[in-house]
Amino acid sequence: MEEILFSGVGGPAQQEPGQRDLFQQVADPAEPSDSRDETRARAVPRSLGVEILEAAFAQLSSTPEGRELYGDPHRGATLEQNWRTFGLLSGMGPVCLLAAGRPEVPTAAIERVIVFPPTALVDLLARALITRKVKGTAVQVYDGRSGHCVYLVAADDDSVLFHDPWPGRSLLCREHNAAGVDAVEHANGWIITRADLAKVLFSAFLWPSEWGDLSGEPTLVPYADLRGGDFFDFFHVEETADGRTTEADRTKVHLKTGGFQEHVDLTLVLDPRERVTRAELWLRREWMANLNPFAKDIAKSFVGGFVTERGGERAAPIVELLWNLGSLDEATADRVLRDDAPECAIVRAYLGVQERAFAALATETLHAENTDRDGAAWFKLTLTFW
Repeated sequence: MEEILFSGVGGPAQQEPGQRDLFQQVADPAEPSDSRDETRARAVPRSLGVEILEAAFAQLSSTPEGRELYGDPHRGATLEQNWRTFGLLSGMGPVCLLAAGRPEVPTAAIERVIVFPPTALVDLLARALITRKVKGTAVQVYDGRSGHCVYLVAADDDSVLFHDPWPGRSLLCREHNAAGVDAVEHANGWIITRADLAKVLFSAFLWPSEWGDLSGEPTLVPYADLRGGDFFDFFHVEETADGRTTEADRTKVHLKTGGFQEHVDLTLVLDPRERVTRAELWLRREWMANLNPFAKDIAKSFVGGFVTERGGERAAPIVELLWNLGSLDEATADRVLRDDAPECAIVRAYLGVQERAFAALATETLHAENTDRDGAAWFKLTLTFW
């Protein structure tokens, strides 16, 4: 096996608000996109998302142990290290799509690897971008000499638009690569033909929900299905009168339970297909006092009722501990207070003895946090569906 190091940060690119049709925003005619003048300033500064990811990566790799796990910012990172960085920064390990016929590299640390012919992989990623199922895709490219990370953000029938974290001209410009591919400058980044991208594409990272949509096995739950489920029925959950706001193709839905409305808030974020991408449950800390059984009931039901079928197995210990608080045997109670297991950390946050906690499930992450809102103490559970 070879060791190929990829420069750049292996994280997701963020599309800026209002850039729904990136190819329609053309460069200034006075600045031709095929210029080879390397002294000319780039038309587009590097995105804030890239800057933030690079800062986070620098922090992760600031120690010898960190460089072993996540790579060296001065040398680059292996595919496994890139995947590990991506997962750590997001909380969820992505699916790795690997181009066939490339040099073999270690992938044992990556949870899920799927191999495609290079042209088919480019077509798959372009289709995802065109249909807006994917808003930004981290890919690794390799020209036979060196590796690099770039971020695909839009596509048409012939070309792909991408951001390159490399300062100055992209490493996929003709003068900077050994494969002969020829990226050209664009007002919003760089453009490369699909054929050229297929020559250098090594791998791509997709969220589980993105891969689920592309493979015909969606993981995001439709809002309509949740509304018809046990949680909404048992707690008499309804949208508030002014409960919907939409921004940047995401809809936020505010809901209330039938009882205890001053103590419980519920918010969902929906994608354009009315599927839940994030769910938040807010419980007033004062109301939770003395292990209020109603608070325990809605917290464990929220976790158990909103997670996907695949996430249910990892969520089960959290649900069980929440529901049995107040009647745990001595050994279990001691474990909850001392163990590093995610379910114990979530419960400690629920009890208020830990400020925040995190648990990675199969296709979603669960955050627990104690926070202040409007001058009162609240406890918040957040499920994010990746």
